Amino acid sequence: GRWKALHHLARRFYAPVLVSGVEDAAAGTVAVHVTSDLREPFEGIASWALTTVAGERLDGGRFPVSTAERCSQRVGTIDVKRHLDGRGPRDLLAWLGLERGGAEVSSNLVLFARPKHLELRDPGIRMRTTADGDGYRVELSAAYPALWAWIELEGTDARCSDNSVNLCPGRPAVIRVEPAERLSPGAFRRRLKVSSIVDTYA
Repeated sequence: GRWKALHHLARRFYAPVLVSGVEDAAAGTVAVHVTSDLREPFEGIASWALTTVAGERLDGGRFPVSTAERCSQRVGTIDVKRHLDGRGPRDLLAWLGLERGGAEVSSNLVLFARPKHLELRDPGIRMRTTADGDGYRVELSAAYPALWAWIELEGTDARCSDNSVNLCPGRPAVIRVEPAERLSPGAFRRRLKVSSIVDTYA
């Protein structure tokens, strides 16, 4: 679809189970798909939340998911027509999640308009770092939705567990970072920089 390239940005480099959504703005629906590379059936719970671009929750729900091994299938359809009719496509974000055993195994984001047409606020991203073996855990949280947030280390390369994440207020995300050179906690924090899609609009 139109945002396939952007959806791929939010994915991990490899994840055996992925949740994704295909929006139909005219019908006012989001088709929820689960793609599984597992050699066994997948049983879990899909969740969704509809928010404004400012992060206000409008609607949401959960439903059970059951898939065969190694397949991609539609597991449900979300009806958001009244919200689209009421607020328009530029003010809505649909957040998708997939859980197994109480742990989230995949998440994704569905847009109803081009990113540059969304009235996104400065998300006010906060970072909290913790030493973790040869690298660091960086917990990101945001006051307002931050789309495709990514982190960089100034002056050095780094390997990250996610190349970008979508941040919903109240739902922090953790990225594990392994710098190419050994850095003290202070040096790591000084070099750490976080950006999101709003920073590309300037």
